Amino acid sequence: MVVRRSKRYAIAVPLVVGILLVWGSCSTLDPLVRARMEQARAILAGSDERFAPTVYRLLERGVDSAFLAAAFGHSNTAFLPQMLSINVTGFLRKVDYSHNWSDASIAACRSFMETYRAALDSAARRYNVPPEIVTAVLWVETKFGRYTGRHHVWSVYATLATADQPENIRANQRAYRDTITDEQRLAMLDSLVEVRSRRKATWALDQLVALWQIARDSAFDVLALHGSWAGAFGLPQFIPSSYRQWACDGNGDGRVDLFDTADAIASVANYLRLNGWNNNRTQQEAALFHYNNSRDYVECILTVAGRLRAQ
Repeated sequence: MVVRRSKRYAIAVPLVVGILLVWGSCSTLDPLVRARMEQARAILAGSDERFAPTVYRLLERGVDSAFLAAAFGHSNTAFLPQMLSINVTGFLRKVDYSHNWSDASIAACRSFMETYRAALDSAARRYNVPPEIVTAVLWVETKFGRYTGRHHVWSVYATLATADQPENIRANQRAYRDTITDEQRLAMLDSLVEVRSRRKATWALDQLVALWQIARDSAFDVLALHGSWAGAFGLPQFIPSSYRQWACDGNGDGRVDLFDTADAIASVANYLRLNGWNNNRTQQEAALFHYNNSRDYVECILTVAGRLRAQ
């Protein structure tokens, strides 16, 4: 259950977080705030106190305290400062997708399509998404599972949920100061980074709640997940909220495992269909933008698929 914050507590959070970071006295605080702080302190006993804002906010959202104790006490859980810069200021670096449609890449995609023809055709019949598109997505995302990511997913989001803390915003703003001399551009970037920091922190909290919900509703060991710097996992690189909404069983074994090729194929097709894919080019682009909000990414997927169709 999601607990909605009143304005009163929304305003109090920065103060509470500051107190949490030093574990100061909380005897004069509102009883609900005090109880939540004490819970957070118990959960983080022996763990990295930089997670304090994350723990407090997850408790606010109604996440089970026993699960949080297991998550923050897990042997894989660690504060990952580099995730703060990659996720917040990564937009400053342009991604080159051109290698994805080289002759060698297209040959690898055609080999994949031959091997998994039955699963691809089944997904195309069920979801009306062409095999070439699904193949292109799985190739661009992880090279069919060759590179699914090495970052502990819970740690990625637990760290990123602190992106809006003042010290983390300032650290990200310092990172580009030596390379930009134009004061107007610098001010614009500073403002943009602050906005992105707040959005990313909220987004990360949403993904942590989704991980808890997955663990609560299934036997999926979410604390064992490793994935990308954005916390995406499996062959198709779904984030936790996408897994909950659009991942599906492609091989009929009653489980949804995005590290299984048949499940990954069905899940990509289902994702695109439910996000508007149809025979209209504009709608196809919109569905791919939903998957990855990048014009270069969308053009890459369509280029790879086009080459695959050109037998």
